[in-house]
Amino acid sequence: MRWRSCLPFAAMLAATLTGCGWVGAHDAARVPGCTVPDDEDGLLDAYADDPVLAVRPQGARRAGDVIRSKGCERVSREDTTNTSVSLTWRLSRGYDDGALRRTFDPVAREAGWRFTPAGDRGPVADGSVFLTYCRSVLEVPSRLVIRSDPEQRVDVRPSTADRPPSPQWSVLSPAGIYVTIYADPTCPTP
Repeated sequence: MRWRSCLPFAAMLAATLTGCGWVGAHDAARVPGCTVPDDEDGLLDAYADDPVLAVRPQGARRAGDVIRSKGCERVSREDTTNTSVSLTWRLSRGYDDGALRRTFDPVAREAGWRFTPAGDRGPVADGSVFLTYCRSVLEVPSRLVIRSDPEQRVDVRPSTADRPPSPQWSVLSPAGIYVTIYADPTCPTP
């Protein structure tokens, strides 16, 4: 009777040792019918070498390395990844539109990026600022998005009509600048 309780463990061990079970799980995560640009690895290399990613905003510190994402991988039931690279900077304060433009616009334009209207940005924090650009990278229409978010804080003891705001605030999200370059067939290119 006791040996039956070991069957799930034995099956998992056999699958692991024989290479069955998880083989091809990464490929299975690709969405059927979804297409990625030709030479996706070369495109990711070109994105990662873009001079905009070398810009260091004043007072910022990197929040990690450049992240590369291959396209068409299932993230959730509705969402898939896009061929992209991204980099995050942490700041003590968010940048306004003028500061973000002075920091990134000259380098972006020199690299051939053309400023475009932001369009639908989805849910954003109050005070967020966006810059969006388009250009062709290895003959693939591509978009550069630079977003600055202010620090998001919450009162740890919410105020009421008879209770003033707390002198203590909790930081939900630090201020940051997010730089993303991705393949976007809707991006107008010359």
